[in-house]
Amino acid sequence: MTGLVHYHHPDDEQYSLAYVTLDHDEIEPDDGKVETYQLEETVHVLYTNSGASGTVDDITEDFEAILDEMDESDRLVTVRILQTFEGVLEATELEEGEKLEIYKQIDVGRIPAALEHVDWSKSVVKVAGQLMSSLILAHPLPNANHRTSIAFAEWYLESVEPSFSLPELATESYDWQEWVDTYIADSKRLLTVRRNTTPFRLLDEWGCEIVLRKGGIEIELSEYDLELPQSEALSTYATHHTELCTEFMIESVTRAGASHLRFENGVDKQEFLEYLESSE
Repeated sequence: MTGLVHYHHPDDEQYSLAYVTLDHDEIEPDDGKVETYQLEETVHVLYTNSGASGTVDDITEDFEAILDEMDESDRLVTVRILQTFEGVLEATELEEGEKLEIYKQIDVGRIPAALEHVDWSKSVVKVAGQLMSSLILAHPLPNANHRTSIAFAEWYLESVEPSFSLPELATESYDWQEWVDTYIADSKRLLTVRRNTTPFRLLDEWGCEIVLRKGGIEIELSEYDLELPQSEALSTYATHHTELCTEFMIESVTRAGASHLRFENGVDKQEFLEYLESSE
């Protein structure tokens, strides 16, 4: 397709876009993989990887030392998220019949910091949306960040209304799959643009119309403000991402027959932590 550039290397999804240039000589042979695209200009794209590869069975960290350094509340939340991640992996592997690939190791240190961005005084759906968004933006896991963050936000909804539940998000046996995946795709678009406004602006100037992520997710560059400085882009698109996740939570509670949660006050952080502790 004319005007299209791949975000992940077309032959190796472990590699993702890192640099774009019109001058091929700017890229050293050992920097990574290079693809050339004939747009309005001849564009050279460098793809690099994070250094991690394999499946979830290859995750090697021992988290005990890191967890021991956390205070009690951070440790509780981190353990619960790791347990949620494990459950999502098991369900997804049952569905897909294979182990999930990893592109990085788990960074548990990012989990407590993510929750610092949550305003616990807001309504139920707004707090749940902030929880979901903050965890996704922190990207502490090697895969399944979205489904794990959704499942953890469900813990919050349950802390307000114990009878609340969402369908299993890793199966295709329900009619939620299409709209859930639509939100996840929109989230991944925002995350990708947020981190890449500078190279995407250059690609746009050079004739690129669409950046294609793995999974067939198309990012139409004309739909985004690529003139933002990187620091401003990080905050602006983080705000957009939180709004998207809040919309997702509103639709979730509505579809689950609990639309009253849209208007109720949420529980505060301490109450939520007490719920997590009591749910062992």
